[in-house]
Parts: sequence; C-alpha cells; structure tokens
Amino acid sequence: MRPTPSGSSSFRLLSVTLALLISLFSPESEAREFKRIRDISVDCSDALSCDLSTYNAQSELYTVIFRRRASRDAPVELVLGVRETLAPGSEVTMRIDGAEVVRLPVSELSYRAAVYEYIFRGEAEISKLIEYAKTGMDLRVSYRTRGTETVSAFSLSGFIAGLIFMDEVQGRVGREDALYAAAGTPDRDAAPVREITSFSEIPFQIRGHFSDMPSARCGGMDEDRFADLGGFEARTGDSVYLVGLPCGPGGAYNQPFAFWERTGSSFRAVALPVMSAEGPTTSELAWNISWDQERRELTGFFKGRGLGDCGSFDRWIWTERDEGFAFVLVESRVKAECDGDPGGGPDNWPSLWPPE
Repeated sequence: MRPTPSGSSSFRLLSVTLALLISLFSPESEAREFKRIRDISVDCSDALSCDLSTYNAQSELYTVIFRRRASRDAPVELVLGVRETLAPGSEVTMRIDGAEVVRLPVSELSYRAAVYEYIFRGEAEISKLIEYAKTGMDLRVSYRTRGTETVSAFSLSGFIAGLIFMDEVQGRVGREDALYAAAGTPDRDAAPVREITSFSEIPFQIRGHFSDMPSARCGGMDEDRFADLGGFEARTGDSVYLVGLPCGPGGAYNQPFAFWERTGSSFRAVALPVMSAEGPTTSELAWNISWDQERRELTGFFKGRGLGDCGSFDRWIWTERDEGFAFVLVESRVKAECDGDPGGGPDNWPSLWPPE
C-alpha cells in the first residue's frame, strides 16, 4: 500500500533528522588530522593540539612525543609514555646518533598517573633536542625503573616531514613560531639540496681539485661528463652542508665521488669508513652513489662488471659528532663471483658489516 501524504512528510522529516544527527556525530565530521611519515606519527585533535611521536612497542618507555597546542605562544612539551614509573632520584638521558643531547632529572618531570605520561617543559632543552633530531636518525633514551637501568631505541626517520605537517596543520608555516620553516631563519626556505652540474658551480675553495694539473685530486674529467653525472650540496644542519662531487674520469660503468663538509666558507675533506678482507679501513671515494636527503643516507655500488652481478655495496649515515659530521658505515656487502647471477641484487649479497 502506498503511504499517505502525511505519512510521506513524516518519513522525510525523520530522514532529514537522522541525516543531521549522523553528520553531527560521525567521525568524518571531526577536524582531527593524522599522518604517518615513515616512523613518525603526527596526531592533531579537533582543537589542533598536535602530538609528533615515535614509538617502540617493545620498551617500558614506549613513546617519545613532542606536543604543542595551537595557540601562537604555545611552547613545545616533551612527553614520555611509560608502562612503569621511573625511579625517583634517577635521570633520563637522551642521545641522538650516539651523542648525548639532554639529561633530565626525574624530579623535573611531571607525572600524569591516569595516562602514564611524564611531561617536561624546559624550552631550552626541548629546542636543542628538536634541532638534533632534525639531522639525526636514531634516538636512545636511558632511564631507570625499579632499580634497573634500561635503554629504549626510537627511529627518527620522517621527523622533518612530521614537523612540516605539524606546522601546516597549526598554520605556522612561514611564521616565527614554526618548528621547521620559520620566517627569518637563514636558508630554511631554500631547497635543501643544490645540484652542481658545472665546474663554475663548484665552490672556489675546492675548485682547484678539478683542474687539469697532474696533482689535482679529481682532475682529468671532461666537463660534459661532469654535467651529465652532476654533484650536490645538501644542507644537513643550520650552517653545515655536505658536498658530493664526481671525482676523476671514472670508467665505463663506475664513477667515483669525493666528499667535503662545508661550514660557512670552510671546507673539510671527508673520508668514508669501509670494510676490506683485512678489516676496517677508510676510503676517500664512494662509487656510483645515491643520496637520501631525509634519511641523511649515502649508498655506493661498485660494479665488478657492467652486468652488476658482482661487486660491493655500502651504506653510510651522515651523522653529527662532537668534532663535526662524519659518515658512519651501517652496511657493507660483497659478491666476488661474477657468475651471471645477480643474487637478488646487492641488498641481498653476503654481509661484511655487520657480520652475518
């Protein structure tokens, strides 16, 4: 039986009311923002209070969070998520890529028992930690619970992208209170990597290494080949850059690159740690390179022959030390037999470092 007109009107009114209620209470109507970038998560509430966090499910201290509310003058808070309370009178030490950045007495942390969080509000220490994290890859947090010293490890991969997303959500991009792209910050808005494709673009302080003189470290190279290969200058700190340039004529399928650290107008040649059959040593060159700006990661693949079925593969992280930046070897693989079988590619070749 067809509904009466009055019944039809009641049905339409009920439908509109239900649709309105659904739109008001449905999760899709919330302004909440979330993004996962590699090992970093950014979660922003309806009020645009944002948590940038890195997570380790296997640890007693299982998350490190940089929390900031949306107001213009809001400071950044450091939040530590724990499963057990920290030992009174102890300290929390935070190291990035092996370098100690901050040491926080537990007495200076506020504990929120309802959510198992410790909160620290020291602006100078948090600012220092963020700056180190921008160029770091590995965060280690040392602490004590129930008299036991413990270390939790966290990845910082994606940290810069997380800061940028947090600034975007809170409307801080280009402002002085931005965590990454702050207004008036030198070189912050410039491209993080500058391509170098001609001899004239090489900084004059090291250009002599590319001259035609027999004593030139990287001499004997045609400028057209240099342009085809290209080098780079990558910003890796507030005033620190890594310069990587083709060095020497190379061969049919292998091209060496040399590296310098630039701080202001000063240049320092950088060696690369490598493994040999006799043990650890260093090299002035890396071959057939690839640079990952976000990870601060350099890879080199020396081909035993053009087929690429043999040779050596190395991976380094560009890391800040007390005396400056340095390459740290994190992976070295070798396949000596040129047998026509690529063995799944250099990522799967037998490992020299770390030992299998």
